[in-house]
Amino acid sequence: MNELFRITLPINMPESKFKYLLLNEPLEKISGKIYEDYVFQQGKKIEIANELVIGKSWGKKFADFHMSLGGAFYINEKFINCLKTVGETNYQLLPITVLPEEKPYFILNTLNVIDCVDRELSKFTLWTEEDNRPDKLGKFHGFDKMVLDRTKVPNGVHIFLLKGYDILTVVTKELVEEFEKNGVKGFTLIPVG
Repeated sequence: MNELFRITLPINMPESKFKYLLLNEPLEKISGKIYEDYVFQQGKKIEIANELVIGKSWGKKFADFHMSLGGAFYINEKFINCLKTVGETNYQLLPITVLPEEKPYFILNTLNVIDCVDRELSKFTLWTEEDNRPDKLGKFHGFDKMVLDRTKVPNGVHIFLLKGYDILTVVTKELVEEFEKNGVKGFTLIPVG
């Protein structure tokens, strides 16, 4: 039975049924300082003093979950309540307003980072010196097949970044069940272990 799922943008969703927003990078309303999305995908707390806004978005309907062009997660209270119900506590919420509609959302900064790739069952490539990316050397470059080992995920952890491949967020079956019970929408879940 599938125990772990990667969370991603909606796949094969007819545009006429639901159009999801793609969001630009957030900025401080007062100073105009822009935050690149990668800062919300490092598993570290972020200190932001001023109110955040998204000045431009595409789409006509708002869901419980949206992903920015750079991969940051924007969630609403419905999504947050599911995290609370399963007992997940290791995350940071950064309030943000989507303009011009003034819709309230939160940037989800996931703080759990777990090394749980089953290297024997997975097929992947690693960054090498030839790639000229010393910041990524030895990390996962890509996967043809990803299999994660649930036994390496500590009890009580229900959402996490994959160590060495932090562009990927993983959720547990328990959290998926809460999403389903509460009708949380805006993403696709792909089994990975």
